[in-house]
Amino acid sequence: MEEIAPRSSPVPRGSHLKLEPVPKPSNCKKKKEKRKWLQQEANIQTLTRAGLRALQAGQAQEALGSFQKAFLLASKVLSTRDSPVLRACAFNLGAAYVETGDPAIGLELLLRAHPEEKFEGWCHGDQCFNVALAYHALGELTQALDWYHRALGHYQSQGDHGEAQAKMGACYEALGWPKQAACSLQEASRAYARAGQLWDAALAQVAAVRCMLSSGQHGPSEVLQALEESRELADADCSTDRALLGPLYNDLGMGYFQLQLFPLAVEAFLQALPLCRQPAEQATVLQNLGMAYNVLGSYQEAQEFHQKAANLHGSVGQRLEQGRSFGGLAFSLSQMGDHRAAWDSYLHALQAAQDTGDMKGQWQACEGLGAAAARLGQHEKSLKYYKEALAQCQHEPGSVRERLVAKLADAMRTFLAQERLARAPILVT
Repeated sequence: MEEIAPRSSPVPRGSHLKLEPVPKPSNCKKKKEKRKWLQQEANIQTLTRAGLRALQAGQAQEALGSFQKAFLLASKVLSTRDSPVLRACAFNLGAAYVETGDPAIGLELLLRAHPEEKFEGWCHGDQCFNVALAYHALGELTQALDWYHRALGHYQSQGDHGEAQAKMGACYEALGWPKQAACSLQEASRAYARAGQLWDAALAQVAAVRCMLSSGQHGPSEVLQALEESRELADADCSTDRALLGPLYNDLGMGYFQLQLFPLAVEAFLQALPLCRQPAEQATVLQNLGMAYNVLGSYQEAQEFHQKAANLHGSVGQRLEQGRSFGGLAFSLSQMGDHRAAWDSYLHALQAAQDTGDMKGQWQACEGLGAAAARLGQHEKSLKYYKEALAQCQHEPGSVRERLVAKLADAMRTFLAQERLARAPILVT
């Protein structure tokens, strides 16, 4: 499922570089120093504005360079580390480092801006939010949550807390706390919707659905309502690039699938397919359609979608996913009675699983090969592959192993019966 795209706030909103008054000089020497300082101050302001423009244009490296120069200049000309100008420069540079993928350095600089303290003109929420982003990028999720909570305390009074809630939801999900994640993501969706950010609201809601399903603490009607709300929000946002709707409809389809509302899942996947422009996205939707049609018993349609998915996954080098598509294709073929073609597809699935170290894919393919061999009358091969499947599924639930033991026992009985029949004397009349 689509993660919510993080967006950072790299500078204090509406409060960047609030300078302290410069004392009036009392003699010519001080006037000269003042003129020099005012020139340096102007240079810092110019560099900072250049950094902001670059950041807004998506030129993160150029922004980083401008903020570095501003910070170095402020460090040289300012006599105290607690200068508001130096704090602002450290803050901007730290946020830029986080934005460009160096959160460790970014965090050190952000903390130099003393985000735990309040300063006139600063948006304390933005300071805390950027520190949270740095901890989040470093994988220190409990620290990140602490700072997101601090930011939230400032944003909520302004009605601008959607992004902080969404990031908290991502932290909770990564920590394995889906119930808390769902709560934060739904609150994020409501906050985004109130702010008119309908697309962000839709993404947050569909992410909440994933967590609701994972937690197992939400009823089907509640999850279904959240899915419908996500769809309505996405459809209401006329400004959204249509290509972005493809992955969202795919996520909706997965939600319906997990609720076992398979016709609705098919409908969502079919809506997603023409909107997906990237081959990898198209292959995923094709594979999901194959899965849904298999469950519905529409094996001809399932076979066609799985074949297309396998071809497309292969063309973009997605070997593991290609193996899964071959497995789905083999199941469709077996249900249609074409056991020879199913055998070949299961062999392709097994090879792909072995190539990628996919243990689940390996035992599933072996189980399928065992069944296909039995249908083809090759009982010794059936026995072999059921044994391999059982050996490879030791970490699966007990129900899986019990099913394979039963199939192995049945294959053994059939094999022994065939052996006895083969050794039986032939009566001549």
